[in-house]
Amino acid sequence: MTELNYDGRQGQKQLSGLRIDEIEVVLLDTTPRLKRRIPTGALAFGDKNSPVGKPVLVRVRAGGLFGWSQLRPANPYQGDTAAGTYAALRDFYAPKLIGQDATRCVAILRQCETMLPDNPVPQALLDMALHDLIGRAVGVPVHTLLGGACRDQIPMEWSIGLADEETMIREAATAIERLQVPYLCVKVGPSHRLDDDVRAVTRIRQHVGQHVKLGMDANTSYDLLSATLLLERLADVGITYFEQPLPVRAVRDTAVLRSRARGCAIMADESVYSTADALALTAGEAFDVLAHKFIKSGGFRRGREIAAIADAAGRSVNCAGTANGVYMEAIAGAHLCAAVPNHIFGAEFVMGMPVVDEDPLVQNKPLELKNGHSNVPMLPGLGAELDESVLARLTMAREVFGVK
Repeated sequence: MTELNYDGRQGQKQLSGLRIDEIEVVLLDTTPRLKRRIPTGALAFGDKNSPVGKPVLVRVRAGGLFGWSQLRPANPYQGDTAAGTYAALRDFYAPKLIGQDATRCVAILRQCETMLPDNPVPQALLDMALHDLIGRAVGVPVHTLLGGACRDQIPMEWSIGLADEETMIREAATAIERLQVPYLCVKVGPSHRLDDDVRAVTRIRQHVGQHVKLGMDANTSYDLLSATLLLERLADVGITYFEQPLPVRAVRDTAVLRSRARGCAIMADESVYSTADALALTAGEAFDVLAHKFIKSGGFRRGREIAAIADAAGRSVNCAGTANGVYMEAIAGAHLCAAVPNHIFGAEFVMGMPVVDEDPLVQNKPLELKNGHSNVPMLPGLGAELDESVLARLTMAREVFGVK
């Protein structure tokens, strides 16, 4: 393996030898412990040997080093599936990247977007693995490659799944008592549940107290009239933000809702997948905050671009995502949150941390929860070490591409 050396000339020599000589794509047979329901339906997880709801792992080797990534597509939240992600990497992206310079990350990802567009999850996996590889090669954490950490710790948010009222209240209480998160986000919707949602959110506030920041997420399932009524009826409850209240393309109606929100920030999520979306949404003045989740926009690179667009328009972003039982995704989320100056509110990736769901693939613990906050990882690359024996045990399908 290439020896790490912090001498500038050695670093230059080492980087010049980072030609991709192997890419491994693995479909893993794991399901998260926490199975949640959102307003548009239950998150989908197949039985053993089914690809539905399973994570995909990518490992890129170059110059005697490797970088790796792991993500779990969340359906029905997004269109990319695990099977589709695996196929896109196997049939299109991986074979074409062998022999290319791993340090030319932007050029590689633009090539992928041209080759097979609108596939953000496989592109995010490649983006993460390349950043991990480069960070390991030069001996710095990924957030340094993204511009450097802007904070030393990251407040966490717990997203309460849609369920009966008592179950949701118990989940909120557990998140506060066990995890001490400063933010809670309550799933609400569809619109016909208005009375139920008002009652559930009000009771959750009563149980957790006023010190907790409370948000709501409708996942596109409310309409303008009902969303307006919901905010009016919860005016005394103290709602910090309302995430994706209306359908994806209802930008004009969302702008109207924002004008009526009275101190409650309106956050885009399903409406912003790309830089083009970010430009359109900031121009339409419909949202205060753009929720950037690298799994739906193509990785760190696009995430930083979306954050920059929002920043130029005087808007904030909320980074990462739930991580859904994948520790590697949580670690990646922490790097992005640390490096984005206009990140706001709590990050959801607590759901991928060991305190919630142990991921056996990661041998070490570069990311931990303390007093409701995550640390910023400081090891080279993403900082996660892979357990090869666990990888072999959990592999459902595997393809390896290399120099012939």
